[in-house]
Amino acid sequence: MRSRKAKRRLKSKRRPGSFASRWAGKGGSVRVQVFAAAFAIVFTSSAIAFAATGARVQARPDLVVSSISNPPAVVFQGNSFEVHDGTRNGGHATAGRTVTQYYLVNRADGRRTPAGRRSVPRLTPGRASSGTGTVRTLPSLVFGTYSLVACADGGRTVRESNERNNCRTAATTVIVKKPPPPA
Repeated sequence: MRSRKAKRRLKSKRRPGSFASRWAGKGGSVRVQVFAAAFAIVFTSSAIAFAATGARVQARPDLVVSSISNPPAVVFQGNSFEVHDGTRNGGHATAGRTVTQYYLVNRADGRRTPAGRRSVPRLTPGRASSGTGTVRTLPSLVFGTYSLVACADGGRTVRESNERNNCRTAATTVIVKKPPPPA
C-alpha cells in the first residue's frame, strides 16, 4: 500500500503519455518511468542506471580488408615485395579517403612493424577498392618468421561503426633472412 506522499510524488512527475511506478523490496527500491518516446529504469539501491532516449543512431562506415595476397616464402632484409588487397566498406555511410596499412608481425614476440601502405579512395556503402601496395623489409628488421597483416583505415582517420574488424592476416608467413654476401 502506498502512502499519500508517495502517490502525490508519482502524480506530480507524470506527464501526458507516460507511466510511472515504484516497487520496494529486500535489495532496495526500483522506480520505473516510461515515456512515449523514451524509457528509463533506475536501480537506486545499487546505483546502476540504464537509459535509452529513442534518439536515432548515426550511420557510420565500416572498413574491412576483405582479401590479402600471400607473401613470398622468403625475403631478404632491405628488400620489398608486392601485396594485393581488397578493402570494403560494409557500413551504412560513405568513408572518406584513407589508407590500408601493411604490417609485418614477428611470430616469436608479436612485435608489429609498419612495412607499407596503399591509398584507398572514398568508398560509398557496399563498395570496395582493390589494389597493389609495396611491403618493404627494413635492413634493421630482425631475422625470423613474420605474418603479413593488412589493416583498413591504417591512419585511423575514419570514425567507424566497428573499429575492431579492420585487419586481416595473410594465410602464409614470410621468412626474413640476412642477404647473401656480394659475389
